[in-house]
Amino acid sequence: MRIWRDNWLLFTIVALILCIATILLPQLRLLSASVIGDGGRFSVVHRSAGLEPVPEMSEQFATETIEPGRALSFSRAGGFALEMTGVDKLAVRLTAAEPIVPSVGEDGKLSLKVGGQVLVVSQQAPRGLFNRTAPAPLTATASENGSVILNHAANAYLTFDDTTRSFTLANYLAFFTGNETVKATVNSLFISLTATAIAALIGVSLAYVIARLDVPFTNEIVFLATMASVSPPFLGAYSWRLLLGRNGVITNALGVDFSIVGLHGVIWVIAWLVFPVIFLLSYSAFRGLDASHVEAAESLGANPAKARFSIEIPLAMPGIITGLYLATMAALSDFGTPRIIGLDISVLPVLIYTSFLSEAGRNPALAATGSVVLVAISSLFLMAQQIYLAKRGFSVVSSRALARRPLSWSGKACALGFVGIILFFAFVPHMTVLVTSFMEWRVGLPQLSFTLANYVTMLKSGLGPAWVTLSLGIAGTAIAFAAGLGIAFVLVRKRYRVLAPVLSVTVMMPYVIPGTVLGIGLIMMFNEAPLLLTGTWFILALAYVIRNLPFTVKASEAALRQVHPALDEAAISLGAKPMRVFLTVTAPLMLAGAVTGATLTFLHIVTELSSTIVLYRPPWKPMTAVIFENTLVDADFGVSAAQTILLMMIIYIPLYLVVRYGQSRRIEHA
Repeated sequence: MRIWRDNWLLFTIVALILCIATILLPQLRLLSASVIGDGGRFSVVHRSAGLEPVPEMSEQFATETIEPGRALSFSRAGGFALEMTGVDKLAVRLTAAEPIVPSVGEDGKLSLKVGGQVLVVSQQAPRGLFNRTAPAPLTATASENGSVILNHAANAYLTFDDTTRSFTLANYLAFFTGNETVKATVNSLFISLTATAIAALIGVSLAYVIARLDVPFTNEIVFLATMASVSPPFLGAYSWRLLLGRNGVITNALGVDFSIVGLHGVIWVIAWLVFPVIFLLSYSAFRGLDASHVEAAESLGANPAKARFSIEIPLAMPGIITGLYLATMAALSDFGTPRIIGLDISVLPVLIYTSFLSEAGRNPALAATGSVVLVAISSLFLMAQQIYLAKRGFSVVSSRALARRPLSWSGKACALGFVGIILFFAFVPHMTVLVTSFMEWRVGLPQLSFTLANYVTMLKSGLGPAWVTLSLGIAGTAIAFAAGLGIAFVLVRKRYRVLAPVLSVTVMMPYVIPGTVLGIGLIMMFNEAPLLLTGTWFILALAYVIRNLPFTVKASEAALRQVHPALDEAAISLGAKPMRVFLTVTAPLMLAGAVTGATLTFLHIVTELSSTIVLYRPPWKPMTAVIFENTLVDADFGVSAAQTILLMMIIYIPLYLVVRYGQSRRIEHA
């Protein structure tokens, strides 16, 4: 068989099966949960005063009082009706148009068959603080007339569930007509679009100044912007609240009645969080402009301003639009910032999280529906980006580097001042955390005294979360690195007619799936034996690999496209087997791009919050979850700041090493 002779075909099939099982199927499970509903339920409480319906615990059933305290009727569209009459304090009689048949399943649950409907009955019986006696069990006795006597515990809440599954759009109808869900959707769109617009103004302006003007320290500025782009996502919210909250350091010092907590604060923080992405992609786009276009415009009489807006910016739009898309996706899926600084603002990621995991008001159907809506919005943004870029041509016949415009000393001073202001605001969170980590805290407020107590407390409390973060980062990066190399080789070199396109689409799906949604899908998929991964280290590693696999694949793919196939063919002609050619020739030549993708993967893993907060269970608690929870409960900010500094060291040391590696590679090739 060809599959056994072609190792790459076998690898492609295995990779596709794993991607479908871990990426596609969990999302299909979410989709099914949003369109398949049960038959509803109704609840009553039987106290000494009589029977009382419980409307807040009832769905899809209408309740009618026949005799107050003694008899109730429950009905539903389709002709189903059931009457309940109190017999005594510990029993009720159930009557329907057809005989009721009670039964007890293998799981010990009591069921009642009423015609073609099956109701699962359960009870919740309150117990006193010092009452050690177990409540009376729930039993049913059939009568000759077709009714059933239901015996229960004292003061019990009785719930009747119709577990029949059927296709329904009721969840979507409820989502798009509910005040809370519509408000959360509108807030998410408004925050993401507004924050992205502000970030675009900052990022594109900075990119143009650095790329097109002769500004000193360009490499250092780009490196600092790169550092800002990989900071922990909740760092800005935590720091700005500390500075400008109701009892913030700056607001207290100035004595002003102001708080950054609220919608305006969320937009402000997210704008500074996502602007580096727009800057880096816009900077690359501006640096890649062809000088001949600008020179042609100027030779025809265009002044610099007209050339800028009619030639330079339009030609740089692929990079700018891609940056805007990535920034919008980051803002749309941001979970930490609204939770820390948003007060009571409802946004989709937080609504999905609370609906799925909250002990009060848990609603998995709402979480699944919200997840599908969030993925749909993300996909629409991606489609808009692709359509915009496809309708316009941005390619050039030849490429000649565009020289940067010279500046006078005053011009350089103004440009550096502009750059300094932007970088200052970008690094306010980092500086705040660094300073506060060495300050003493009392009653949630910093004191002007230097101390190392925060770091001592952090070390005494254990570095378990740091080791969890490092183990997940290293393992997830290694798996994504290896898988990314292989998948990129298949997509570029093998091009299997059906398998390769399907694999490419499946691998890129996590690109548009927010972390919260990805986590919920994995829980739904791997929450039962034999694949019971929920709450383990492995489900975190799996989520991180899936979420970051697009980075390693695309980076490796870009590097491989620069390697001529003739090198592979030469090795094969000398007798080397295909796998040996890949390991000894192709992979080393792809290494630079693959290392870049692996670095991005590692940095995203150690700062990941949205999927982490859904998936983690003690003792597998990464540092992001620890710091995030400490900021929510107003714990000791000094210790949280020390933990954040440790996390930043984990982030920036590998980043620095990769930058040095890239510089050394450029020197070698020079």
